[in-house]
Amino acid sequence: MPDFQERASPAPMMLRAAEVRPSSYRAEDNSIEVCWTTGAAGTRFDWMDGTFYVEELSVEPQAVRLDRMNAGICLLDSHEQYTLRSVLGSVLPASASVNGAQGVCRVRLATTPDVADTVQKIIDGHIRFVSVGYNVFTYLRTETEGAYPHLLATDWEPVELSMVTVPFDAGAQVRARSAEQGGTHPCIIRGAAAPQEKETMPDPVIEPAAEPAPAPAPAPVADPTPAVRAVSTDTIIARADKLGADFALDLVKRHAATPFTEVSLLEAVTEEYAKRTAAPKPIDNNDTRVKVGNPVASGEKFRSAIEQAILSHGKRPSETPEEARHFRGMRLSEMARFALEAQGRSSVGLRGVDLFVEATGTRYGAHTTSDFGTALANTANKSMRDGYVAAEQTFWPLVRRKTLPDFKPATLVSLSALSPFLAVLENAEFKRLTARDTGDSFKLGTYGGIFAITRQAIINDDAGIFAEVPAEMGRLAADLESDTIYALLNGNPNTYDGNPLFSTAHGNLAASGQPITVASLALGRQAMMTQKGEGGRYIGGNYPKFLVVGPAKQTEAEQFMAQIVPNTNSGVNPFAGRMQIIVDPRITDNSWYLIADPAAIPTLLALLLAGCEEVFLDTRTGFDVDGTEWKGRHDFGGKAIDWRGAYKNPGN
Repeated sequence: MPDFQERASPAPMMLRAAEVRPSSYRAEDNSIEVCWTTGAAGTRFDWMDGTFYVEELSVEPQAVRLDRMNAGICLLDSHEQYTLRSVLGSVLPASASVNGAQGVCRVRLATTPDVADTVQKIIDGHIRFVSVGYNVFTYLRTETEGAYPHLLATDWEPVELSMVTVPFDAGAQVRARSAEQGGTHPCIIRGAAAPQEKETMPDPVIEPAAEPAPAPAPAPVADPTPAVRAVSTDTIIARADKLGADFALDLVKRHAATPFTEVSLLEAVTEEYAKRTAAPKPIDNNDTRVKVGNPVASGEKFRSAIEQAILSHGKRPSETPEEARHFRGMRLSEMARFALEAQGRSSVGLRGVDLFVEATGTRYGAHTTSDFGTALANTANKSMRDGYVAAEQTFWPLVRRKTLPDFKPATLVSLSALSPFLAVLENAEFKRLTARDTGDSFKLGTYGGIFAITRQAIINDDAGIFAEVPAEMGRLAADLESDTIYALLNGNPNTYDGNPLFSTAHGNLAASGQPITVASLALGRQAMMTQKGEGGRYIGGNYPKFLVVGPAKQTEAEQFMAQIVPNTNSGVNPFAGRMQIIVDPRITDNSWYLIADPAAIPTLLALLLAGCEEVFLDTRTGFDVDGTEWKGRHDFGGKAIDWRGAYKNPGN
């Protein structure tokens, strides 16, 4: 019996075909039902390992994470994630479910004029295919002699719905960029180890996984089956991933002469893959041009070495990982030439931008996957995240985080306005409690910008720019968050009752500026603890936890909060050690603030977009700019929602 094993592995986002049920259209809310999975087993090809396996999705309720879908994920047009114009609708909140046999949800279609034509085609049954993207976090792997490994997804999450003209079949696999791992997410594979020896299986013919028959519907427009339907150029490029730009362009040319079907395209790609892996080039251990230590410079080890070499700029050699030291002193053009030669491609006559374009796979304006291009993109993403994390942010302890599913305004409901308990006489009915809607609302904003690495910078071989500029963009995102929150304290905006956040009407503004003393702090604490909610009740836990100051008051605050043993009772500082001091340079005057624990009574909200809580970076190389462009984007917002948990003294 093989030993039980468990291993972690990066996993790409996967896509499967699904189907709309036109007969389920409901006019009153313009919605339609989608069967988004049956969990049916299907054969897949692992491009990373060069092996086949059978994947099955468990449709038991405990195996599927539905929180994101039930929050109302968008229905997109052909996986277009980078523009709001591609939104065709959204999943109705709480409509997604699995029952052990299939997963269904109801999608509310948009009624805006820009998508009216596409939506009508969906309602009429002309567009029926839905491509469902999902992430798998845990597989249960079992192996049987003479059969392909079987991977049962026991923990997975649907993350995307898109209307498409040609759905990806069950054997399709698409890599999508990720902020964490450049297109993958952590996945645990549990199961038995493979036998030491077993027969080689013949290459299978990959066909779409069987989906359940749709409910009775109007006669659909005749449509060829996936076996004979011509694929798109985008599908060809996706299938040619990992096999290089030259092979992808060759497939596109062959497709123009004789269009590929899903089956014929897979056969062509599998044949090329088998040809390359059957007769590998011999390794010359004395040739340092084609090595990163050992083995040959390609794949994940090569990409990691390039990334670490670029990120090590300015560091001591001892701080650079061993596999990256070979590249540490190389110029950008030398790295690009190395990458081309490691792939067996000639770099004769290429220099400057031409080397960069060939090595990154962006010839003729078509961006394809290459180890070198992926390494540069990963470097930029890692550098940006490092810059974002490294930026000092003092406001997080003061705020309550809130994620929003979209950019629509959200309304604030005051739970402190619940009506009080009333006496219930014998045999009398209980009265219902009520809560008041404050009428206040908040929403997210989108911020960002584009920075171009010009042709001149590439020719100048400035490899460090691939680490320095994204890191600065990460810091810009962090600064945006800090600026947004502290602008609320400094700007003193109006709250939902029409009065400024800090005002005499709210009872949380000192009558005159005072230094930080026992007496002035006592007045602030008293003002906070005597505040009442909308329902007229005192608020438990409403006492100062943070003393917030700017540099002008930092020394005074630290001296006051220091633990000193007094000679008399009158010298005791009752506040010593009871509050956390927060200092931020955005507070430029002598003002000081007392803030309660946001878990007890929030004053400030930090708003984030669900699923996009961190800054996003995209890379484009093309004709608009003679070089490479980076686009940084961040969705963030801030809101002052209540005055009762805060107090301000103008200081002196």
